[in-house]
Amino acid sequence: MNVAEWILVVMLSCALLIFLIAGIVLAIKLIRLTEEAQKIVATGQQIATKADDIVDNVKGMTSVGGIVKTFANRVITNQERRYAEEDVARAAAEEIVTEAAEAAARENAQASRDARGKGDHAKSSKAKK
Repeated sequence: MNVAEWILVVMLSCALLIFLIAGIVLAIKLIRLTEEAQKIVATGQQIATKADDIVDNVKGMTSVGGIVKTFANRVITNQERRYAEEDVARAAAEEIVTEAAEAAARENAQASRDARGKGDHAKSSKAKK
């Protein structure tokens, strides 16, 4: 082969080597770029999911049904608390009334015994005379 042909072959080989190295580098960069794109897409999907959840929450709070449900839950909770307080007060009042009735019954029983005792004492005094 001729010297000119050798120079031409060497130059073409060097150009091919440069293009081969550039292709490998570009392929590696493209792989990294696709990995970053996948991360961005995954993050975008998470954001979209959270946005959907937020929209559902806002929709539930602003719709008539959601407002009524929230209001009804609060009213029911307040009523349950009020009824529980009334039940406690009623139980305490019943306990006081029961204690007062028992005390009155004891006093009546004591008064009856005292009255019978005095009556018996008066009969025995008359009998002695």
